Amino acid sequence: MEVAMAMGWWIWLVLGLMLIAGEMLMPTDFFLMFFGVGALAASITTALGLTPGAVSQSVVFVLVAVVSLLTLRDRLRNLLHRDMPNRGVDSLVGEIATAVDEIPAHGTGKVILRGSPWNARNARSEAIGKEARVRVEKVEGITLVVRALGPSDMIGDSV
Repeated sequence: MEVAMAMGWWIWLVLGLMLIAGEMLMPTDFFLMFFGVGALAASITTALGLTPGAVSQSVVFVLVAVVSLLTLRDRLRNLLHRDMPNRGVDSLVGEIATAVDEIPAHGTGKVILRGSPWNARNARSEAIGKEARVRVEKVEGITLVVRALGPSDMIGDSV
C-alpha cells in the first residue's frame, strides 16, 4: 500500500509537469496549464497522505483543474494579452489591398492583402480594375467587402 501511494504522487507530479510543459511548447491559451496545476495539487495531497485512493486523487485533480480554469483563465489571458494589438479579421477594416483581376460592380473577385489572397466583394456600382488598390470596408466571414480607392484616398496612404 505504501509503495502504491509513493508511486501515486510521483505519477501526478510527472503528469502535472508534462501538462505545464505542454502548455509552454504548444500554447493552448492557458488550458493545459490548469490541468497541470490540478495534477500538481493531486500530487501534493497524495504525498501528504490526504488522498490515499485513486478516486480521491482524481477528484482533487478534476476539482482543482476545473475550478482554477473557470476562475483564473480569463483573468490570466486578459493580463498577458492586454498590450497585444487586435490581429483578427476585424483589424483588416481600413487596410489597403490590391485586386488580382477585375472585380465587376457588386461582383466578386480576389484581392491580395498582407501577402495573402482573399475573396472580395465589390461594394460599389463601378468595376474595380486589375491591380487597382482597394480599401477594405468590412469583413463578412472569409470575404472582404472592398471599394476602389479614388485619388483623394491615395494621399498619405502607403502599402
